[in-house]
Amino acid sequence: MSSKVWVLSPLLIFIAAFLVVACQPVKVLNGVTPRSGFNLQRDLAYGSEARQTMDIYLPTKRPWRSAVLVFVHGGAWETGAKEDFLFVGQTFARLGYVTVIPNYRLYPEVEFPDFVDDIALALAGLNERVPGSCPDGREVILMGHSAGGHTAALLATDSTYLARNHGAAVELKALIGLAAPYELPLEHELVVDKFTSVKKPAAVNPILLASADTPPSLLLHGGADTTVHQYHSERFSARLQELGVPVTLRIYPRAQHVNLLAGVARVLRFLNPAVRDIEAFLVAQGLAQTCA
Repeated sequence: MSSKVWVLSPLLIFIAAFLVVACQPVKVLNGVTPRSGFNLQRDLAYGSEARQTMDIYLPTKRPWRSAVLVFVHGGAWETGAKEDFLFVGQTFARLGYVTVIPNYRLYPEVEFPDFVDDIALALAGLNERVPGSCPDGREVILMGHSAGGHTAALLATDSTYLARNHGAAVELKALIGLAAPYELPLEHELVVDKFTSVKKPAAVNPILLASADTPPSLLLHGGADTTVHQYHSERFSARLQELGVPVTLRIYPRAQHVNLLAGVARVLRFLNPAVRDIEAFLVAQGLAQTCA
């Protein structure tokens, strides 16, 4: 059997790196992402609303990992779409994980908690949409960036979202947070209009909601992030340690808010070691096991 080797010219690498700092990488990285290593099932409905759909990336090579990886995109709860994150799906499908990227309803169509409930609903229906019996969609690695990381952390620290969306069978095996606001500043201009129903700040603060039942967590943050300061990950990590929850914190000194996630793309791995650290974490937590 022959294998394909993807060779990047120095010019292409330079252009890709330039796009990360000059444009919106989630819009352009797909153009330099290989279309190999996965089969894509698009626009699978998990609810009745137009935005309640998901894309599923199925690895082309078997055996698959026994846990499903679900990625929740960011965008300040008002922008972003699952199609923008093909580079995320490709990376983790090539590692053997069935990778799910859901859409969710956005502001101003909805406010909190609707976008969190959407992801909970998507998780609850995975066992009906992941093909085959292994993985069965019940064991989930939940990963999110920025606002999506906040949603992921809420789901990992507050079981009521899954409970009211019939997700009792879902077992969150790990949380991977990338540059997320774990102490949500409700007065911030990007936050205030989307959380008007919140009466008690603790209800949307994963640091205060965390318990000994919070799943093992990997927290990644950029030291040069001016959108969500690194103290969010540092304080959340410290709280999880106090609770006895296995947690790994990685701060990349030169990484900014957007290029932290961009480093997940195959063509931009030189930006930071996020993929390497995610792989190591999943192995350490026993989540690299494959299906029989």
